[in-house]
Amino acid sequence: MTADHTEIFELLGVEQGALTLQRVEISLWGTEVQLDCAYKEAPFQLVFEDVRSLQWDVRGHPDEHDERADIFGILLGEREHRQAAIIVTDVCEIAILYGEMMILKEW
Repeated sequence: MTADHTEIFELLGVEQGALTLQRVEISLWGTEVQLDCAYKEAPFQLVFEDVRSLQWDVRGHPDEHDERADIFGILLGEREHRQAAIIVTDVCEIAILYGEMMILKEW
């Protein structure tokens, strides 16, 4: 995969639009990370497996009442631990070095 900000929209099969992040689930001792996201309120998940590195940086001062973070950009990186995926929101920046990635959606 390339470092392209529009790649997520191409993989979802949609035009560019608003993306949000609702939840991050880390399991299997950090080797699996699931991001619960939405495209214009339509839910989808990004699932990263065989994670080798996870970096989380808080941006600004998050409000405990916010249930969503606006996604400013997603670079999906490259599988097999070649290049980290980077997700930038108004609340945090997450970098994930992974083996495999899946996009799950039901629409």
